[in-house]
Amino acid sequence: MAARWLELFIQAEGPVQDPISNFLVEHGSTGLVCGDRSLRAFFPYTPDDAVLKPAVRQYLRGLRDIFPDCFVGRTRWRVVAEKNWHDAWRDHFKPQKVGRRLLVTPPWIPPPETPRGVVFIEPAMAFGTGTHETTRCCLEFIEELCAGTVPARALDVGTGSGILAIGLARLGVREVLALDNDPVALKAADANLKLNGLDGVITLTGMSLGRVRRRFPLVVANIILETLLPMAPSLTRCVAARGALILSGLLRAQAPAVVRRFEGFRLERRKDRNEWSTLLLRKPP
Repeated sequence: MAARWLELFIQAEGPVQDPISNFLVEHGSTGLVCGDRSLRAFFPYTPDDAVLKPAVRQYLRGLRDIFPDCFVGRTRWRVVAEKNWHDAWRDHFKPQKVGRRLLVTPPWIPPPETPRGVVFIEPAMAFGTGTHETTRCCLEFIEELCAGTVPARALDVGTGSGILAIGLARLGVREVLALDNDPVALKAADANLKLNGLDGVITLTGMSLGRVRRRFPLVVANIILETLLPMAPSLTRCVAARGALILSGLLRAQAPAVVRRFEGFRLERRKDRNEWSTLLLRKPP
């Protein structure tokens, strides 16, 4: 009998997609497809789903209370054949140009001949595949900052899949420290670093930001507002004088509050894509 998979469809938007994705991976999902207002997750099929389905319902109910302004709608479950699930999520990921110097591609597609720095990301394993507006805007700002004098080192806070850390290395940063406190993300990021041959250039760790004692000319944090704001003092301390701080994972309406929270910094640039904002701040001398 052909293998079958359980597909879950969830209507969800904005910052709730990442925590939902994280929860589903922790509960056995082996593939995720995120759209603008929905996501699909695939699980190995077993006739007994008495634990999984109630757990998802309870989690989404709690998430609606935490993010009352973000849409979390209906869910739908169905059983699909192996070929259908395999094609369903892989067909969504193609090589894509980001900025002028990077190409993000899944590892099963040989990249075309290109002068761009190639970033291999396994999209089934974690979050941050280059398709989301916040990821793309972060990479574009990083590219701009590396166009002149490339920073000697950089800090990536909440690295997720490791895509920003890999982009930093591909654009010439020789020493990158990537932090995440999620074991699922750390495992995925480690696999992606190996895919790109960068596990010797990028230091991946689960240590907290508060334990970082060095200062960096470039710091990037693509994380949601509720996580970002408590980190503000530690982020401020980690940015070197005249250093750049890239902040994303923010809805447009949240950007002014973040700028005020980092009042010692100068807002140098802001990128708005759809409902998302990415900020480039500069620390004074």
